[in-house]
Amino acid sequence: MNFSDLVKQRYSVRKYDPRPVEPEKLAAILEAGRLAPTAVNYQPQRILVVQGEDMEKMKGCTPCLYGQPVCLVVCYDKNAS
Repeated sequence: MNFSDLVKQRYSVRKYDPRPVEPEKLAAILEAGRLAPTAVNYQPQRILVVQGEDMEKMKGCTPCLYGQPVCLVVCYDKNAS
């Protein structure tokens, strides 16, 4: 599949399945993020996993919550990148 085909299949999700994400799948996603290349391999990002009771706190951060069971917050150190 080329990039144009991928872009044509894109869609927005505004309602998520409330089932928890399996720990193995979450670990695979986080590992992919850890292995992603960065400039000079500085790896200035940190990925915070928000789930469970802490999802309530996310409502104070963004209006864009659609019932997802987990949220990944990607942060970075501007001075290290």
